[in-house]
Amino acid sequence: MRKINSGNWFYWKIFGVVLTLLPPFLSLFLIDISCVQLATAKEVRYLHRSPKGLMMGDAFTAVADDEYTLFYNPAALGRHRGVSAYFINPDVSVTNVLDEMDRFKNFPQDDPVGIAERVIGLPLHLHLAGTPGFKLASFGMSFFANFTTNISLKNYIHPAVDVDYRYDRGFVIGYAYTLGSGFKPKREGRRKKSSKSSSAGKNVSLGLAVKHMNRQGIDNSFDLFGAELLNIISEGKGKDFNQIRNDLGYSKGSAWGVDSGVEFSWTSGRSQFNLGVAAQDIGNTTFEHDEGTERVPTQDMLLSIGTSFRQDFALLDYTLSLDVHPINQDIDYLRRMHVGFELGIPFVSLLLGWNGGYVSYGVQLELWPIKILAGFYGVELGGKYGQLKGNRGMIYISILNLSFDS
Repeated sequence: MRKINSGNWFYWKIFGVVLTLLPPFLSLFLIDISCVQLATAKEVRYLHRSPKGLMMGDAFTAVADDEYTLFYNPAALGRHRGVSAYFINPDVSVTNVLDEMDRFKNFPQDDPVGIAERVIGLPLHLHLAGTPGFKLASFGMSFFANFTTNISLKNYIHPAVDVDYRYDRGFVIGYAYTLGSGFKPKREGRRKKSSKSSSAGKNVSLGLAVKHMNRQGIDNSFDLFGAELLNIISEGKGKDFNQIRNDLGYSKGSAWGVDSGVEFSWTSGRSQFNLGVAAQDIGNTTFEHDEGTERVPTQDMLLSIGTSFRQDFALLDYTLSLDVHPINQDIDYLRRMHVGFELGIPFVSLLLGWNGGYVSYGVQLELWPIKILAGFYGVELGGKYGQLKGNRGMIYISILNLSFDS
């Protein structure tokens, strides 16, 4: 193990004491708002993701059959029927420390250097969100509040702390216009099977969504021993919280954005094939600056194409899905590949996926009107395919998840 320069002991002592004394989640929050900024993030940042979709490898563009349709492809609203409402549906994801247990064996309590050596290279992640909304036939609306913080301490020789903190609040409204007389599946909600066959048909849906959101956050990086961080700390005396936060690169703003998509569906008997293409945040969603000294992080345009095949029998159904996204970003091709699988029996779904190089898996339980999902997934955090894995665990609970046929 490389040793850290003893001349930097003072900085490591401060860093170690903070990590030792504060609870993990509080540490994440305080670090991201009071001592660091982030360099260019390598993780692809979407506005919001479906917990079910993440368990299916994020191969969800041509599935999008849950509360998160408008965050994937508004054209998928063309497959919805009746009324669906989602009143209370928080989701939480954190770093999966179960895969990092060796780091915490005999964890040093009073050794800042030892603490730093254990946490270097460990990506810390905390995500809290809620997305209430409703769908009425081919119209949908979702509200969202999304808090996400990613922190990573890198490099033994010249340590730097990277932070990507974002807090988004807003709403999205979408509608899909459908051409054709194809099959529309059973309503969302309980896995209650029917022996009745579906009719054959083909249709094409065109979807459009408009969103408005407020974003605040920090998106930068500091050399842990550099002059910039030292100056902010030393000059922070006498300043109020907002001034210090602005010095760290905090920004806040609001913006309007537009999504669009198209989906082709073909149904024969109990089988359905979907092919979807979606463009999120067309032309990039840029924010009008309201507060802070830095530019508000832009929500980049992301292009996706996906296909899915589903068969629904009396007591069992399954779905296979394949996505390529984001098509328009300069990343390794294999990072764009997403594969998903769902196996459903009454009230239970088993989920499995491959998310740009990493396996995901989970289980979803539906006991009307409550839905619970739990699982694990991996995401690429490095610049290249297979370079740096972020191990994450997730739990999602939807209370008063209601659906009614038309």
